[in-house]
Amino acid sequence: MRIELPFPPSVNHYWVRTARRVYLSEAAKRFSRLTAAAVAEVQRQYGHRSFLGDVSVALTLYLPDKRVRDVDNYPKGVLDALTKAGIWSDDAQVRVMTVKKKDPHSDTKGGKCVVVIDDYIEEETV
Repeated sequence: MRIELPFPPSVNHYWVRTARRVYLSEAAKRFSRLTAAAVAEVQRQYGHRSFLGDVSVALTLYLPDKRVRDVDNYPKGVLDALTKAGIWSDDAQVRVMTVKKKDPHSDTKGGKCVVVIDDYIEEETV
């Protein structure tokens, strides 16, 4: 399954911490809503249901600009939004994940995140 999402907020901007609690930022809530809509559209279009077993995930981050970004600051928010959207019951089902950054390009103004999810297939050990 391939899902195209907007560029996600960094984990540094995903949660807001106060003295009493931790909650999602406005950027995270917006990303979560857009993710839910994208997942619903892909599921409607291809008749796909939620993944029941383990999965492999490939994230490709198309950077919105030339700022330096750490590749590890984005997957947690993406996986959480996909969980909330019902793509799987828990992101603990992710057995293997790759994350790749692509430099900014005029075709991807504003950036985007392309997620490819497949059923996980255990590799045979020799």
